[in-house]
Amino acid sequence: MNSLRVVFCGTPQIGADILKALIEMPNVEVAMVISQPDKKVGRKKLLTPTIVKKMALEYGIPIIQPVKISESYEEIKKANPDFIITCAYGQFIPTKILEIPNIDAINIHGSLLPKYRGGAPIQYAIKNGDSKTGISIMKMVKKMDAGDYYIQESVLIEPNDTAGTMFEKLGVLGANMIKKYLFQIANRELVPVAQNETEVTLSRNITTNEEMIDWYQSAKQINNHIRALAPTPIAHTYLKTERYKIKSARLLRSDEFFATTLNVKRPGEIVAMDREGIIIHTNQGFLKVLEIQRSGKTMISAGLYFANRLTDLRVGDVFGELMI
Repeated sequence: MNSLRVVFCGTPQIGADILKALIEMPNVEVAMVISQPDKKVGRKKLLTPTIVKKMALEYGIPIIQPVKISESYEEIKKANPDFIITCAYGQFIPTKILEIPNIDAINIHGSLLPKYRGGAPIQYAIKNGDSKTGISIMKMVKKMDAGDYYIQESVLIEPNDTAGTMFEKLGVLGANMIKKYLFQIANRELVPVAQNETEVTLSRNITTNEEMIDWYQSAKQINNHIRALAPTPIAHTYLKTERYKIKSARLLRSDEFFATTLNVKRPGEIVAMDREGIIIHTNQGFLKVLEIQRSGKTMISAGLYFANRLTDLRVGDVFGELMI
């Protein structure tokens, strides 16, 4: 096969990574890009294009942003794509559009399917303490992330990885894989593998309530939770009526801090502060918070509470559920 025409659908940075790979591929023409509508961002509510849209404009590629992709059926059909390729697009694509491409409609999914079908596979892999995750290039079907996969490759999740760093790793991996395998898929050199339905797990989008830290978990579980939500939307907790976001933390070794259950009785209790951060007792073990943000303030090093004698948090305070 000499050349391929592609319609690409994506929205965040990982989608832009895949789009850039397609643009760089010889004998591939990105005929159209589809991304989510511009959104109002920040306190000033400035209308902001997606990262994928910015890249499409930079390279002069036609871009559409339908509220519902089904409304763009005729435009996509006129593009006459060999492939529709999606990565973190953010909308279900109806069957009539999946049937448009001459060869196939494929998705670049950020997990080792059938594990973590859904919109937050990277976050769930970190939250659950997995040692690895990866990319699956899969056929798109009507059911969410349920299609046969052509190929999978994995990458390690390091102890200090966050959702942000894993998105970067998987963006690089996905870009390399699409370059390596797209023509093999086009030439029918890869045989799709059916997913084992008995091993399916889901990773639905994380809600605001699920961002809250449960101090009755272990320090390791809480640290995984914090890493899974960094750099956005960021895990949070409450002290009485005040909300605090916690962007980063680390586990304390047993030789770094000693305390007994006699003087530390409550999960969520601040037991010490130093120039590095704030030490908090959990249901099992101790966690040192490194970056924290009080509602309405900026994110700061948690060590400033000790160094600058900030007073809104003190030893003995207990983080927990919102009190009204």
